[in-house]
Amino acid sequence: MKKQVFMFVGVALLALAVVPAINLNLGNGEKKGEQEWWRASVLYNFDFASAFLSRFFYPHGISTNPDQVLIGKDDWLYLGEKYENTITAGRRGATVEDAEIARIIGHATESWSQWLNLKGVSTFRVMLGPDKGSIYPEFLPDWAQPASASATDTLLANVSQGLYVDTRTALRTAKSRFSESLYYKTDTHWNSLGAWVAFHAFQTEIGRTEAGLNWLTERDVRISSTGDRQGGDLAKFLRLKETLRDNEVVVDIISKLPIETEQYDFETGRLKHSGGNPEIHTAQRPLLVKSKNALNQKRILWLRDSFGTAMAPFMAATFTETLQLHYDAAHPEIFARLVDIYKPDYVFITVVERGARRKRFGSLPPLIFPSGEAENSEAISRRVSF
Repeated sequence: MKKQVFMFVGVALLALAVVPAINLNLGNGEKKGEQEWWRASVLYNFDFASAFLSRFFYPHGISTNPDQVLIGKDDWLYLGEKYENTITAGRRGATVEDAEIARIIGHATESWSQWLNLKGVSTFRVMLGPDKGSIYPEFLPDWAQPASASATDTLLANVSQGLYVDTRTALRTAKSRFSESLYYKTDTHWNSLGAWVAFHAFQTEIGRTEAGLNWLTERDVRISSTGDRQGGDLAKFLRLKETLRDNEVVVDIISKLPIETEQYDFETGRLKHSGGNPEIHTAQRPLLVKSKNALNQKRILWLRDSFGTAMAPFMAATFTETLQLHYDAAHPEIFARLVDIYKPDYVFITVVERGARRKRFGSLPPLIFPSGEAENSEAISRRVSF
């Protein structure tokens, strides 16, 4: 017993001596940036061990972080249970609870549509960005295959016809048309090609009710090249971002005049970025994007998540202004305020499939009272701040 105690103490002391040396040799203090190298959080950081374990187990299909990442076939990675119970929800199919959630969201969405119409918004649409497993289920492990009837199907069956744009069919069809993948293997998101396929399906639906708009065509968008890139967010969860590789599909928008954008903080009016037509990450504060040489002189209020990042160049090429904000930051009062102040022509929401059934989408719009009976929009604007 005493020998075992001495052995344990010896191993512990050896680790206490070796781990700081490894971290200093790897330059982890420099990587941390704001932390001094002598801090315990730097000297005794075991991230290198996690990365080592991931590199060891990954070839055997074993995830060292299964709550966040599921390792599929042919090096495809998928989100784990930590995010909306994605795997379980897909395998079990629709439930009675899903039907009730769908009913609530369907009622709320119709209420917002009517509210926005009274505010002068001619078109309101919600676009679903499919989960990767919905488009590429063949690379999921056999035990994780999704059920035939999903919670998303139940949601769409309970919303008013035309309010939601389901892009799953377009993306599934496009899989056979392109040799390139529409989603990244090591990331949760679609790539630029997948975003274009979804946007094309979306604009086709908008065009059914909005006549006279100009749209991007398949002649205007082309794949210019494919290249190599480091791993995406799922690889990062496994601490293999720099180890795993992925394919980057570069898509060009062809136009007679170049699309030049300017990004402004909507609240302060401060110019944040100008030039080109780049992808735009999700904004937690209202971000106004102005597009020179866009196809249509229209103002869009666009509530979105990270699935809008790769889609932003197509939106900028199509509309002269888009006011962008993450939908989680657009509480009903803020949403209403933006509509009152910005006065958009159209309101669009882009939401990833797994997030479409959040409680946030069951929130109802503010009541609209006759003049003088309640706060007017100016009073609400003064009361609600970002």
